[in-house]
Amino acid sequence: MPAISVMLKPASSLCNMRCEYCFYHSLASQRSAPSHGMMSGDTLKNVIEKAFAYADGAPVSLSFQGGEPLLAGKDFFRLAEELLRTLNRKRSRVSVGVQTNGTLLDDEWCDMFTRFGWLVGLSLDGDRNHNAMRVFEDGTPSFDAAYSAAKLMEKHRTPFNILTVLTRPVAENIERVYAFFRRNKFRHLQFIPVLRPLRRAGEDAATEEADEDIYLTPAAYLNFLKKAFSLYMKDMIDGRYTSIRQFDNFVLLAGFKRAEQCGMNGECTRQFVVEGDGAVYPCDFYCLDEYLAGNINESSFEELAESPVAVKFLEEGSVLPEKCDGCKYLRMCNGGCKRERIDIDKCEAYTEFFDYALPHLKRMS
Repeated sequence: MPAISVMLKPASSLCNMRCEYCFYHSLASQRSAPSHGMMSGDTLKNVIEKAFAYADGAPVSLSFQGGEPLLAGKDFFRLAEELLRTLNRKRSRVSVGVQTNGTLLDDEWCDMFTRFGWLVGLSLDGDRNHNAMRVFEDGTPSFDAAYSAAKLMEKHRTPFNILTVLTRPVAENIERVYAFFRRNKFRHLQFIPVLRPLRRAGEDAATEEADEDIYLTPAAYLNFLKKAFSLYMKDMIDGRYTSIRQFDNFVLLAGFKRAEQCGMNGECTRQFVVEGDGAVYPCDFYCLDEYLAGNINESSFEELAESPVAVKFLEEGSVLPEKCDGCKYLRMCNGGCKRERIDIDKCEAYTEFFDYALPHLKRMS
């Protein structure tokens, strides 16, 4: 059987923060059940046991996201680590990640993740000013708590990287944001374009009020690409390499290899997103009622993979826009993530960027 990638949402959409741009809060508000509740130990066992059965010795990748996954508690994650050890009878290679806002991390959490060998993704949009959209439920800033979490993980030697939501202010001020990360020796960065609330077919506008100053324009995205890549390349030449996941994957594509990041190969990858009650969806960006594939407590991953919803979703993901025909940079862009295409047209930005960057990317590949 093939390798399997499973994203678990142990606390569903529950979170101790109210970030201004949170796409999952927007999705959850459109479902018949905004929160699917906390994941039980039985559901967790079913996910892990059935993932190993599906893989049959092939690699297994698990990620815990939310909402805020740490709300599920330390005992939940101790159980997950125990199940991964005891149920891996065919010795699949296992990788585990936890994406967190960091505000709940303490010494015990860090010690746990260090011992487990799990990778922690810390959500941080840069310095205090650029992290201002990430706020607690009462509207107070979260920067100090998130920054302290980074320093705590450094103390415990917990492997972690930084996930930054690429808002328009971050894109337009990427040099300042990058300088902040570089001063703090954060060497593994991922920039995820901000998403507007999801529009269904036939809808002409966002499903809820939104501050347009948050969202990317083609010009802002181009500014990010050109300036961030120049900084990335300069640090690489100077022997101070900082990983920026998107550019690392462009290097792979320039060398005629497959990107490892979802949405960069011209097709949606098979993924299973498991909500708190075991409900399974084909993509984190589409956890809506109409995309429900089934429930892991009632079905195997093989059955879920062949469900009509999952099959149709993958088929739709392989259809590229007509304007991609004949594009000289198609093998670098591959049409992009279908969810991101709803929000921003990246074509002009990519054309100008690759005119400049492709020769450098080829030399790096």
